[in-house]
Amino acid sequence: MQTHDCLYQFSLSLHSQGFLPFPCPTPDQFKAEVAWPGDWPEAQAREAPAEAPDDADEARMDEEMTDLLNFLGGSGAT
Repeated sequence: MQTHDCLYQFSLSLHSQGFLPFPCPTPDQFKAEVAWPGDWPEAQAREAPAEAPDDADEARMDEEMTDLLNFLGGSGAT
């Protein structure tokens, strides 16, 4: 909300100086469109956000990427 408010105030300042500012919604318009965090699908489903991958997940992803690069004919090393 603070970032939007800064952008909105900046656009008003540009407008008062005679510049055509970028289109920036009013704070009320912004709040009506962005109901953060309630507009996120996870929040609507009352689900927790996905956890960061652990070491085992990262090792598996590294192995899958290595397999893919080997299949494509290169190690990926430069």
